[in-house]
Amino acid sequence: MEIITIKTTKKTELIDITSDVERVLPHKDGICILFNPHTTAGLIVNEGADPSVKEDILAIFSQLAPEKYPYKHLEGNSPGHIKSSLTGPTLILLVEKGKLLLGTWQRVFFAEYDGPRNRKVYVKFMEG
Repeated sequence: MEIITIKTTKKTELIDITSDVERVLPHKDGICILFNPHTTAGLIVNEGADPSVKEDILAIFSQLAPEKYPYKHLEGNSPGHIKSSLTGPTLILLVEKGKLLLGTWQRVFFAEYDGPRNRKVYVKFMEG
């Protein structure tokens, strides 16, 4: 298993980690499992060519889980917990010769919802 470390710089952001993931994969065919061990962050696959897609995703998530709401969780990061529930902590991706099998415009993103922070993603490769 490999670990990718990520230093986020904003309260909410989508960080393209595709190259980081591929860097730790062996030059083989198989399955890549990504796991984010943080309760206020997530993992998604989406378009990486147009940066406005990331902006739109984060804008809609902010409407779904606004900062100002009478949350019962008092740490002040309830919106991050809710957003991470929408995206989830895990991705399972196909790998061919060490490269992720993604669509033409697809990229893998780490989704920060309670930054800035130091984060990590576990990468497990299974040959097959």
